[in-house]
Amino acid sequence: MLSLIAGVLIVGNSTLLGVAARWFPGVIPTLPGSSANDTTVLYRLAAIGVICGILVLLGAILLHSKPVHKKAWGIMILVFSIPSVVTGGGFLIGFILGILGGALALRRKPNVQA
Repeated sequence: MLSLIAGVLIVGNSTLLGVAARWFPGVIPTLPGSSANDTTVLYRLAAIGVICGILVLLGAILLHSKPVHKKAWGIMILVFSIPSVVTGGGFLIGFILGILGGALALRRKPNVQA
C-alpha cells in the first residue's frame, strides 16, 4: 500500500512539474546548465519522474497480484523510487514511502498456501 501511494505521489508531482514548466515558466527558477527560461530540461525531468512513478505503481500492483516474486517487485520499487527525488520525489513523501514500501516488500514473509 505504501508503494502504491508513493507511485501516485511521484506521478502527480512530476505531472505538476510539467504543467508548471508549460504554463508558468517564469515561476520556476532557472536550472543550472539551462539557458534563461529554457523549459526543455524541466520537460525532461517531468518525463523521467512520470516514468519512474509509473514503474513504482507497476511494481506495487505486481507486488499485490503476484507476491511470489516479492523480491523482484521490492527491488523494482526501490530502484525507481530513488531517481524520482530529482523531480521532487512525489513531494518528498512519495520518495520516502517508496523506499519504505520497497524495503518492506523485501522483508515480507511469503504467504504459503497449500
